[in-house]
Amino acid sequence: MLIRSKGKILSRIIALLLLLLVIAWIFTSKDILVNQAQIFQVKSGSTMGEVAQELSDRNIIKSKRFFIALSKLLNANKKLKSGYYEVSPDTSVFAFIEQITKGNVLKTKVTLIEGKTIQHYFDQLSKDPSIISKASIEKVMGSIGLKKPYEGWFYPETYIFNYGESIENVLKKSHETMESKLSDLWEKRDKSIPLDSPYEAIILASLIENETALDYEKPLISSVFIGRLNLNMRLQTDPTVIYALGEEYTAPLTRSDLKFDHPYNTYRNKGLPPGAISSVGYQSLYSALNPAKGNELYFVSKKDGSHAFASTYDKHKENIKKYLNSN
Repeated sequence: MLIRSKGKILSRIIALLLLLLVIAWIFTSKDILVNQAQIFQVKSGSTMGEVAQELSDRNIIKSKRFFIALSKLLNANKKLKSGYYEVSPDTSVFAFIEQITKGNVLKTKVTLIEGKTIQHYFDQLSKDPSIISKASIEKVMGSIGLKKPYEGWFYPETYIFNYGESIENVLKKSHETMESKLSDLWEKRDKSIPLDSPYEAIILASLIENETALDYEKPLISSVFIGRLNLNMRLQTDPTVIYALGEEYTAPLTRSDLKFDHPYNTYRNKGLPPGAISSVGYQSLYSALNPAKGNELYFVSKKDGSHAFASTYDKHKENIKKYLNSN
């Protein structure tokens, strides 16, 4: 009896030691080891074993076995979802497994600002580490369904995407947003304006966008351009010359620049240029389709961001003398 009793005690001691070892193992293995946030990609088709291996190789977890065992216990193996995830300090292995099985992927914010060219957007997105870049701008435009000129077809706004989204899908979303905004505004436009297509509205809006940053001035600028179109006058807007010159442009514009032979130079050519010169915000697009009522045909910068408007050339010359030629 004494021997049997000693055996039971020994067994209990061994069981207790094993339990303590398991508890110690759990407590030393339950936490993520990073000191600062990291991004971890769960590749499509990955297994929990492969995820555990990569986490271990990157020293994000202490025990690969614990990660796999806990995954099995939670029945998480068949729920694994691919994508990019943020691994934060003080996160438990349990929380991370829950994260990658629920698909709580990392998000990224993309802000496209008004008045920029499609090349600017493409370069911006190509440098963004949260966006995947694989194709040329021509291939991306083709996949979206756009033919040249591409300019103006992308709506500037802040968009939220999954981390690792493609440039194509970012620009596709921006393009779809522009189409939706444009369709609605085109239907509600001032029917008296001399614009024959929605894209002509984008072209006009891009000129307005580049002439003023002041929303209250945009319907006035639009009115001047519409008045000039109605009278078959040249639009003579500096931003079209700057766009035409491209990388050859150096400020300020010169008289020889204004004579530059190019389809987009509105000092040489009547009517709208053949394409937009930049992206356009909502207020510029709205103003292109709903100009102010007035007979102004000229405007000049006051050098404070605003403009002085005139209905006659004589008054325009007075404004030039007042705001540009004054000391």
